Amino acid sequence: MKVFFFSLLMLVSLSLCGQHKQVYKWDRKSDGIVMGGAIITWGASQFFMKKADKITIDDLPFRNPDNLWFIDKGATENYSKDADKWSDIILYTSFALPFSHYSTKFCRDEGFMIATMALQTFFITDGITNMTKAFAKRFRPFTYNPEVPLEDKLSKGARFSFISGHASNTAALGWFSAKVYSDLYPNSKWKPVIWALGITLPATASYLRYRAGKHFPTDVITGYIVGASVGYLVPHFHKIDNDDLSLHIIPGYSGAMIMFTKRLY
Repeated sequence: MKVFFFSLLMLVSLSLCGQHKQVYKWDRKSDGIVMGGAIITWGASQFFMKKADKITIDDLPFRNPDNLWFIDKGATENYSKDADKWSDIILYTSFALPFSHYSTKFCRDEGFMIATMALQTFFITDGITNMTKAFAKRFRPFTYNPEVPLEDKLSKGARFSFISGHASNTAALGWFSAKVYSDLYPNSKWKPVIWALGITLPATASYLRYRAGKHFPTDVITGYIVGASVGYLVPHFHKIDNDDLSLHIIPGYSGAMIMFTKRLY
């Protein structure tokens, strides 16, 4: 569902831009490797999540909050269907964020680049998130809560707490959107507002996941950091006038080498 919705927005975006000075670059070889690797990782993560061990009724008696880090213990007392619903609304709303700036009259001719960068951001973030979930297999906070119905504790995904996909994906798309807007409209007076939205929207989703009993603080904090990092760095590495920090992918006989370069003066 997420992939279909995101791809639809990408196709719509390709026809909405005017002609302006180009801001982003696309390297067929390097970006092809990154996109291919991201899609493969995302696909593999879906496979491993399906194969991951599911929670059973025999696991539940061993859920002891005293075994958790002090920062995470409070999450075991949370359980809110409303918070869960609103976190989903924020997540799916965030998929429209990368294309929100197309509504302005100063839209640049960056439709292809923004759409493909947004797809890179999504597949990288969601791939990392789901792969981590599949191997960490951390029990969600509500599995510790005696007031939560047994049916919910045995539900699909009850062992996919770390890391939070809502936090990582909303942070990735929020930070991506703010970064792209800043690159396209560097002199806009709306930049502080856009950045405030890009930062606080995933923070709100993260809090709601905590209140819903779906995630521990460490789940959402880690997810936010992962998503924000990917969301910021993907457009940064594609910017044409980016001279201070760059990413290079060098193919080899047995794989590829990723090289970062940083200007020191």
